[in-house]
Amino acid sequence: MDLFSVYSEMSDDDQAGALAILRTIDALVHDALVQLLVTDALTHELDAPPWHGRPSSARAAVGLPDLPQDSTDTTRG
Repeated sequence: MDLFSVYSEMSDDDQAGALAILRTIDALVHDALVQLLVTDALTHELDAPPWHGRPSSARAAVGLPDLPQDSTDTTRG
């Protein structure tokens, strides 16, 4: 996990170079680290509050009314 912290803070160019070097040193660690970095970069359902971006049918399924659309909402962009 220490490697993940270091590599995830690097710029893209620095990370690519460091990963290329790591692959020559330890391919298994490289592959595991790349998997972690890719997974971290993906959008995850829990990255946003659950009420954003949910279809109204999902809200209705749990007995919640539709939320009004707020044109001043700056959290979406």
